[in-house]
Amino acid sequence: MKETVISEAELRPASRADHRDLSGVDRAIRVPVLIFFGSAVFWLVIGSLFYLLSSSQLFSPDVWWTFPGVAWLSFGRAYPAFLNCYVYGWATCAGIGTGIWLLSRFNGVTFRSPLFPSVAAVLWNIGMLTGVLSILSGATTGRELLEFPPQSAFILFFGLIMVSLWALVILWNRTPGSTYISQWYLLGAFLWFAWMYATAYLVLDIVPAPGAAQPAVNWWYAGSLVDLWFTPIALATAYYLIPQIVRRPIYSDKLALLGFWGLALFGGWTGMTHLIGGPLPAWMITASIVAKVLMLVPVLAAAANFHLTMKGDFSGLSENFALRFVVTGAFIYTAYAFEGSILSARSIAQFTQFTLVPESNSQLGLFGFYSMILFGALYYIVPRLLNRLWLFHKLIETHFWLAVTGLWLSFAALTIGGLIQGFGLEDPQIPMIAVNDLLEPFLAIQNFAALLLVVANLSFAISFALILLISAPVRHRRTAVERFKEASESTEPEVSVA
Repeated sequence: MKETVISEAELRPASRADHRDLSGVDRAIRVPVLIFFGSAVFWLVIGSLFYLLSSSQLFSPDVWWTFPGVAWLSFGRAYPAFLNCYVYGWATCAGIGTGIWLLSRFNGVTFRSPLFPSVAAVLWNIGMLTGVLSILSGATTGRELLEFPPQSAFILFFGLIMVSLWALVILWNRTPGSTYISQWYLLGAFLWFAWMYATAYLVLDIVPAPGAAQPAVNWWYAGSLVDLWFTPIALATAYYLIPQIVRRPIYSDKLALLGFWGLALFGGWTGMTHLIGGPLPAWMITASIVAKVLMLVPVLAAAANFHLTMKGDFSGLSENFALRFVVTGAFIYTAYAFEGSILSARSIAQFTQFTLVPESNSQLGLFGFYSMILFGALYYIVPRLLNRLWLFHKLIETHFWLAVTGLWLSFAALTIGGLIQGFGLEDPQIPMIAVNDLLEPFLAIQNFAALLLVVANLSFAISFALILLISAPVRHRRTAVERFKEASESTEPEVSVA
């Protein structure tokens, strides 16, 4: 594929015919994209409630609102339920919806019937529902991020194959011409995810690998899920939205290509840093550590590209909520990658491996980098699908600041508390119960941060429900058009990158 940046010509205002073409694309894919987005918001709310429950159980397991004695809602089930709702419910559904919208827009492809991806969305939700209920009932595999039983996993995989085929059909029928870097990321993401998911369940459940090979496969999958599914989806979104909103080309196509191939080369090797000290060949762990450090190359390439593209336009962050979420997520991506590289060092891992510190890094990636970019994507895409405007901008403002505050509070509490926990565990003179007592104030802060994040997510869910159900009155529409010039057809035409 021939790669190109957004050209200066593409930055000129689009013609009315171009707008009609884009509107036709939006109408053609409106139903499946909104099903995926609606599913994502639903699972975000459910996952948030499980997150608050599991966080409260860590801090104060005996209070009535943590449901002590209720097996279905015990920590060992509530936490995996939260993780799977967030990862496969919110994050994946939002990623699929964003991905097929971007591909359709880039390629100018319209279809007579949206039935195929809509059926895939329904299948995905059936698999999610049966999988989460299986976790709550105790019928789980016990492997992190692969807790769903094979029956539920098969339904998810079938839906994923349908979506991946749909993405390939869109690319096959695209308008001839050059391709943009986001298309590379999206195609890679859909193909990699289907391959990873099938391989993991095949090797772990269908034809089980022996002994110590199972955790190796488990953590290979967990690392690849982040680096070869979530990361390319988020970067594809950022590479589209940042130039689109600031109305200038991406700074460097060479940096974009460096980032893509660096991610493709190193992304599948990073997961086994979680098994440092485990019964595995030393070269496997070393290769994973090296890959984790080398991942800084594509991370820095993306960070430089985004920063230099935004240079001189950072004032737009105060005016455009979609841009604010996306740029914040891109910034957090750099922090997440640097912390992950530091934690992968053997000398550091001996203090942090069995503490709260790795959890802080995971939350930085899932809640910060990925979710913030996808929130920005939904704030940008949904008004274009519905031809409506967001009703209450204060609600969006509340969502942003609660999400940022909750994220950094949780990150600080888990990181500082985890380091204290690690040094305490290393000292044989300190009893285990004393180490747990030291964690109590940090768990209290983290529990409060979880509450802020839940309220932030509920604010987003309310905004989403309102724009689905209510069209903005004229008085709100005028105000919204003035404040969000990119959000309606009456504004300056959208930058075309198709």
